[in-house]
Amino acid sequence: MFDDLRLRLRSLLRKNSVEAGLNDELRFHFEQQVEKLVASGVPLDEARCRARLTIGSHDQIHEEFRDASGVRFLETLLQDIRFAFRMLRKSPGFTAVAVLTLALGIGANTAIFSLLDGLVLRDLPVPHPEQLVRVDAYAPGDSVGGLSLPMFQEIARDQKAFSSMFAWEGEGIVNIEINGSLSRGDVWSVDGNFYSSLGANPEIGRLISPEDVNANSATPTLVGVLGYDYWQTYFGGDPAVIGKTIKIEQFPFTVIGVTRPGFAGMTADIPFQIAIPITASPLVFDNDTDVQKHLQRRDALWLDGAARLKPGVTLDQARAQLNSLWPAIRATTLPVNPTPELRSRFLSLRLNVESGARGSSYVRGRFSTPLYILLGISGLILLIACANLASLILSRAAARSHEMGLRVALGASRWRLVRQTLTESVMLSVFGTLAGLILGLWGSRALSNLIFSETYIVPAALNLKPDLRMLAFASAVAILTGVLFGLGPALRSSARDPNSALQQGSRGVGRVMGRLGKSLILTQIALSLTLLACAGLFIRSLENLRDVHPGFQIEGLLDVNLNPNPGGYKNLNWAAYFHQLTDKVAALPGVASAGISHMRPGWMEWNEQVAVRAIERSTVDANCAMSMPGFFRTMGIGLIRGRTFTWQDNDRAPRVALVSESLARTLFPARGALGQRIDVTSEPNWKDLQIVGVVSDASVYNIRKHAPPTIYLPSIQYGDYSGWSQLMVRTRIAPAGVENSIREAVKSLGHEYVPQIETVATDISHSILQERITTMLSAFFGVLALLLAAVGLFGLISYNVTRRTRELGIRLALGAQRGGILRLVLRETLLLALVGVLIGLPCALVATRLIAHVLFGVKPYDPLTLAVVILVLLGVSALAGYIPARRAMKVDPMIALRYE
Repeated sequence: MFDDLRLRLRSLLRKNSVEAGLNDELRFHFEQQVEKLVASGVPLDEARCRARLTIGSHDQIHEEFRDASGVRFLETLLQDIRFAFRMLRKSPGFTAVAVLTLALGIGANTAIFSLLDGLVLRDLPVPHPEQLVRVDAYAPGDSVGGLSLPMFQEIARDQKAFSSMFAWEGEGIVNIEINGSLSRGDVWSVDGNFYSSLGANPEIGRLISPEDVNANSATPTLVGVLGYDYWQTYFGGDPAVIGKTIKIEQFPFTVIGVTRPGFAGMTADIPFQIAIPITASPLVFDNDTDVQKHLQRRDALWLDGAARLKPGVTLDQARAQLNSLWPAIRATTLPVNPTPELRSRFLSLRLNVESGARGSSYVRGRFSTPLYILLGISGLILLIACANLASLILSRAAARSHEMGLRVALGASRWRLVRQTLTESVMLSVFGTLAGLILGLWGSRALSNLIFSETYIVPAALNLKPDLRMLAFASAVAILTGVLFGLGPALRSSARDPNSALQQGSRGVGRVMGRLGKSLILTQIALSLTLLACAGLFIRSLENLRDVHPGFQIEGLLDVNLNPNPGGYKNLNWAAYFHQLTDKVAALPGVASAGISHMRPGWMEWNEQVAVRAIERSTVDANCAMSMPGFFRTMGIGLIRGRTFTWQDNDRAPRVALVSESLARTLFPARGALGQRIDVTSEPNWKDLQIVGVVSDASVYNIRKHAPPTIYLPSIQYGDYSGWSQLMVRTRIAPAGVENSIREAVKSLGHEYVPQIETVATDISHSILQERITTMLSAFFGVLALLLAAVGLFGLISYNVTRRTRELGIRLALGAQRGGILRLVLRETLLLALVGVLIGLPCALVATRLIAHVLFGVKPYDPLTLAVVILVLLGVSALAGYIPARRAMKVDPMIALRYE
């Protein structure tokens, strides 16, 4: 095998040397044969003649040798490539149109696949990501899980399936002070095995190790590791950062190292900014100096857990082993003296063991389905582009019919012609793929920046560097598209009769090209109708979302993000402070009212189970919102019965709640809700709540949900309140006129500052980001498909007009009116478009059914959308046919009669 391979390589790379060696060998055999014949008494001339006949033709032997060594195939392939390149260079207009068409189609597919690869398909950039396993405890019905530290320690001690286990708490936005300058940063807390289990190495310094994380020490080690991007941004990449002190929520942390570029831990899209030991987490995130008490809490599932499988151990084996251990671990870590509700909830926890190879991502769940839909749409675009190019190549093949006929007459085989034509098609596809890769990578980065700039507060981005999967996709697309749009024309050209092809005036070729060309145009129109129908439904769905009235007044409403100063919440009287803050802001010029909420409109939903107290019945799943006095007036949520919250509803007052009208109807269908008592069953502290008011329905969290049942709780009644606060401000003037005064008012009280002010309209716009991106891209693809179909139809009609020049001239010579010629060509164009529409309509109905689950307020078979799309398609088709029809009107009968 190796000798054969060596011979083939020498035959290809050292052709002259191999040919010379073969000549020497043939000459040797020839002379040996001559000497043998002369020795037997044959005259020299006759001996030479006999030896030549015995050995055979040298040229034939050379050809057989080339065939045996595989060089002939490579030589002819190189000839085909050189010839294809010359032909493309001789037709720059055709080449430019073909490459641009392919670049748009392939670029669209590359951009969407690149995003899908980075978000859904790609493993984490760590050694052996397939060995990573996520381990978390979930309560039934919860979408987010976690582990307490005692629970994690018990699992790590008893398990036998993992070579190591590690834990972390992530994505905490806190205050960071560097050289006296205050900013917000994303701080993660990790255990001592985190970096080593992930195979991470430092860029400089060292990483957090088990010696830095002593869970039994009352004083945590205050060290930190910087992410590479954070180090570059805030320290300019200075190696002297090691040993420097930064303050995180007023606590001094010593920088001990910097991670390498691209390290993001167990997330797919958020590079670390700062990591600290988990033993320091209570100080930073909860301002709790009793570290040991906080760490050993059994009821707080605050840690994310993960592990690395031992060699030879499968995920199913690990899951089976941990599930067998789980009941005992759960019983061992049960909180001391739990309430019946807490005990029941804790014992209902289930262990979830799943692959962690791809890490976690907040946006993955939101955008994976739209990306798959867009990948399907971009695939249809590529099919349309291939059909368009096939039409162009058919027209080009008709012009080269004489050349092909001559090749066949000279003995070229059908396979030889097919290979030559396909080589030209694949070369076009390669050029288009290279251009498409550039467009696709640029487009994917632009879309990634758009998604993450409106989703995360801290800088985040996907890893979109081309990998083997991306290169394989691009290579497959290049070859597939080249074969797809080149195979039909290649087979048609190779099957041509040389006699008819050599006749320049042959009309048979035109008829064949016309039939195949029409089939391709019908395919383009049908696919374009499908894409335009989907795009139209996405546009209408987005418009419906934008037109939704969420139950509160969006106009003139500001969302002011409040962030604590370092130590600003220490020993703070929440009720007194927020009362003072809202009164101060409400008194500002241009401000109508102000109120505190603990949610951002349009962001993630908070759901709880609500039930009527002391009545045996099923619970109701309801949105839950915490707010303070002034919130409902500021939001424009109307009071229907009772009252709203007052500042007297503090932690010493009886527990109260407000419910939305829809929740009141659900809980109390036969009587009024005022004065009734309810429980939030999933929260032990929210029991025996008296309903003091019923407010109008409002879709505060999710505008896609109409009138969701909602319960509102006064946050000043709960001393354990923690989390961000949003100051909702209703203005009488333009928002820009009051932003600075709001910032100064908050700053003047000394507890908080304002990092960001946005209109609620912007919050709502961010919440429908996936619909906006899907609509934008599908509309772009739909317009592109329409343009490609119009160009293809224009090319076909122009070709038919040119082919029928003689016929049209005869019609005019016999008295036909030019307007009749115009109507004749337009009728043919519209008939073709109408047939394409009839073919595409069932396809469009099937496609729109597939996207029905992502639509809002519009049916997948919406007649108005389909009617508008059909009219637009027919109108563009008529316009595409009008230009060649006008040219047909101007045919000179005398010139036409001399045509061909």
